[in-house]
Amino acid sequence: MIDVNNLINKLNSEQVKPVLDTEGAVLVIAGAGSGKTRVLTTRIAYLVSEKKVPADRILAITFTNKAAGEMKERLTKILGDIPQMWVCTIHSMCVRILRRDIDVLGYDKNFTIYDETDRDRLIKKVLDDLGYDSDKIFKPSKTYISIAKNECLSPDEFLNEYSSLKFAEEIHNVYKLYQNYLERSNSLDFDDLLFLTNKLFVEYPDVAEYYANKFEYVHIDEFQDTNSVQFNICRVLTKKHGNIFAVGDDDQSIYGWRGARIENILSFDDVYRGAKVYKLEQNYRSTKKILKLANTIISNNKGRRVKELWTDNDEGCKVETFVAGDENNEASYVAMQIKSLYSRSETLRYKDFAVFMRVNALSRAVEQEFLKYGIPYKVYGGFRFFERKEIKDVLAYLKVINNHYDNESFIRAVSSPKRGIGDKTLQELREYAVSIDLSMFDAIDFIDNTTIGASAQKRLRIFKDLLVKFKEYSQNNSIVELINFVIKETGFLEQFDDSDEDESKVQNVSELVNSAELFVRDNVEVSLSDYLNSITLSSDTDEINSDDSVTVATIHAAKGLEYKCVFVIGLDE
Repeated sequence: MIDVNNLINKLNSEQVKPVLDTEGAVLVIAGAGSGKTRVLTTRIAYLVSEKKVPADRILAITFTNKAAGEMKERLTKILGDIPQMWVCTIHSMCVRILRRDIDVLGYDKNFTIYDETDRDRLIKKVLDDLGYDSDKIFKPSKTYISIAKNECLSPDEFLNEYSSLKFAEEIHNVYKLYQNYLERSNSLDFDDLLFLTNKLFVEYPDVAEYYANKFEYVHIDEFQDTNSVQFNICRVLTKKHGNIFAVGDDDQSIYGWRGARIENILSFDDVYRGAKVYKLEQNYRSTKKILKLANTIISNNKGRRVKELWTDNDEGCKVETFVAGDENNEASYVAMQIKSLYSRSETLRYKDFAVFMRVNALSRAVEQEFLKYGIPYKVYGGFRFFERKEIKDVLAYLKVINNHYDNESFIRAVSSPKRGIGDKTLQELREYAVSIDLSMFDAIDFIDNTTIGASAQKRLRIFKDLLVKFKEYSQNNSIVELINFVIKETGFLEQFDDSDEDESKVQNVSELVNSAELFVRDNVEVSLSDYLNSITLSSDTDEINSDDSVTVATIHAAKGLEYKCVFVIGLDE
């Protein structure tokens, strides 16, 4: 363990103030590179070691898995092992709360969390059932269902609030049926993690009180990126004691398109009367010339808390602007600059470089040039490992084993590898299951008198027996053993041939087993639910800078990371 007083002595005078101000509402406006993570971790360490606050009474919410991991690592170095302290993203926190108490809302605790691909597939299924034009209704439905949940609106409340919106009636109907399908499958989408936690707190005050009592000190990082439902949850958790420590920067609010409300940080001291507000303006990361440019641009923002970043660092290199004729010319310039800087420096590695853009679509030209120049790179925020078809197919088995109400995973599993059960049979089974108010898994026991043919009935029963066998196996064996057992018993790998593409799929399945081994190794006493949660809540940006390659990512995906040399492309928009 490290002496916390030594850590405090290393802080500047402005950083020390919020660390020692432990009671009540505190807002820290922390400019980029001003040491906010150090302030947060030192404050938590001060509470535990000097104020003698039990670690399990402290909650620290961060914005990304990577940030949560880094904060936990720093705190462990200072305080030793602290498994009882919740240091996590808000979505991970909500999963833990729902796993304990979601049954009062009518769900089973072994619920499935749908990722974006699962959600989109189900919405398209709903559109088909309603006879709607997917080309016209899919995108607005997906967008506004998410907005509604982030604003804590039920389908009927959404229609009330957005009645003048084009396709409002259709979106309302899609939202209603979509939510019905989710509930029948005992499944949640990503937005439900927040939406249902808020609902739980509102409808069951005793549950809200339990967590308000449990967490005596609540710390929230990146407060400018909180949305309405996140803000509501934080208010519930701090209602009893008012001990909220919020860190953020209104000048770094870039998630408005995802529902973030800049008002949450601007009106913090109105909501929390008597809140103390501190500013961290000394920058430790950038050079004087970079800060001068940043301050000049940021000063034009409207609705902000005025601050001026400064640094004791060197003047640094002049910020360069290159005006390209087109995207290929721009990408060529970036590649040549990186190659030149890398070859002339004895210390720079490829992982020290980053190329940022507005949207992933702009990466094509950069990727082509990097391949031409032999520059190793990774694109983040694109197609994730766990979204690959063969991976999702294996995971579908695990999801049904964990939650047999999950019809979408049932349909996926039954079709890979193919076992002679067609779409028509599955549609008949789904409709029959709905008519008797059962899951597709459970409905198989009652299909004798349905229109499903005898041979298809036999195949469905064989498949159900296989899932039951897997479920029983999971009771007494590890997650890794279960995955290997599923792959072997289903003959999953036998559907692939010797082509390069199929060989790559086999390697991906092997990598899935490796991921499970790592998860079990790094986490004690974990369940199948825990493993499936970790996959759904994972992000490909968790692995940024894990090897020596140039980072190519959207500005949103790479927010909060540090690089020695950065290129921003497509700056004309």
